[in-house]
Amino acid sequence: MHQNHTLCEIDDAYEDKLSDIENLNLEVESNIAFLKNEERLLQECESKGRNHHIKFRTLIRKREDDMKQGVAMKTKDILDELETEWLTTEESINNDIELCSKTKSQLLKRKENIHSSLTSHDPGLVFDECLDNITQSHQPMVDKRASLFQFFPKVIETKGILGDLIEKPKIDSFTVYPTDMKYVSCLSHCEGETVLICNSYEDILKKEDLNYDTYKTLKTLKDIKVRDMSQTKDGHSILSVGEDLKILTKTGQLKTFFYLNLITLCVHVNKENELFVGALVKDPNHEGEKLGIVVVSDQHRNIKNVFDKRKIESYRGYTYYDDSFDEDEIVDMFDYPSRILNTRRDDLLIIDNTDLSTYAGKVVLLNRSGEREWLYNGCECENCYDFEFCPFDIAETHSNLFLISDVGKHSIHVLGKTLLTCSFVDDIGIDYPLSLCIDAAGKLWIGCDMSGDDDEEPKIYCITFS
Repeated sequence: MHQNHTLCEIDDAYEDKLSDIENLNLEVESNIAFLKNEERLLQECESKGRNHHIKFRTLIRKREDDMKQGVAMKTKDILDELETEWLTTEESINNDIELCSKTKSQLLKRKENIHSSLTSHDPGLVFDECLDNITQSHQPMVDKRASLFQFFPKVIETKGILGDLIEKPKIDSFTVYPTDMKYVSCLSHCEGETVLICNSYEDILKKEDLNYDTYKTLKTLKDIKVRDMSQTKDGHSILSVGEDLKILTKTGQLKTFFYLNLITLCVHVNKENELFVGALVKDPNHEGEKLGIVVVSDQHRNIKNVFDKRKIESYRGYTYYDDSFDEDEIVDMFDYPSRILNTRRDDLLIIDNTDLSTYAGKVVLLNRSGEREWLYNGCECENCYDFEFCPFDIAETHSNLFLISDVGKHSIHVLGKTLLTCSFVDDIGIDYPLSLCIDAAGKLWIGCDMSGDDDEEPKIYCITFS
């Protein structure tokens, strides 16, 4: 019996061991299949990456060749111009040299005749010698040759001359939050999943916590037309409201923050708590014409810079313009600066709308001195020719890309120094993007315009980039 029991134990141990080995074999086979699939995917990725590399290497080389050809053609034009000018000048100089030589020979012969008359003591020769003034017809010829062409080499900034290698933003994931606001004209992220949103058509401002299956409204303010808003580094919200900049504290109190004798349109607060305000001002010399202006102040609300076509002598109480400006020194003028952003490189990115009925306009990048770095008038991509460029809001990613919502094409343009794409959110089903905000974590918040679609529930989107 004991021997049989021992044999049973050995059989059981054998079966258990055999089962473990079979399970191990299955696991090994599964791992082999996984690695084969990963190897295949990596090979596909390597192939796509190589083709992508070759494609853009070819494009860069073509760009180089095109620029070389352009430089060669321009060089030929300049050299041809220089050659033509020199041949004309050389011919004129040679003609004058020939004239000088001929005249000199005549004068030398005349000199011999004069000498003969003076030394001959022959009265006939003396009386026959002509005494006309021969110097009047001989003026200096070199003076008119003193001014020749000069060549002034143009200084070329080689950085970015071919273009830039910039990676388009890739969406890792996105979250959809419900809201009851169909027209989110302005959106500002507070903390966590709490946002401040407003509807400028209905004059409503709400603070909502989106961290619920159904959103929770924390605060509602009515009869307040907020055109734009921005967060201070300590968590307060600065609101552009008429002639005032209001402050909405974290405790929910609304106070006047900065009174300007201007119609404020937009506001931006940077990390140093500097204020950037786009506004309109009435010019008394132009019969009530509203003029765009950008004002920059420090954290203590002292004005540092004003950007406008004319020089402002005073902005408080009464605005006086000095019309004795030099047009050549003026870089830009604003019609309706509706959004402003102090970029990570300390430039000013401004949306300037020229038609308020459609929001048609342009995007301007200025440096701190007010000099224009570039101007963007919209996309020239295929299928975009029928749409006006109607910029509404701007944001900057942590990788220094600019996002521009376009209510004309219902899209988001992605800009580096040039357009990267204008079909940024189409593929994931985001319709009518309007207001934009990048939070501290680099996530993009999008408020939409669903006011024209009664069947669609209003939503707010939060996109995480990979």
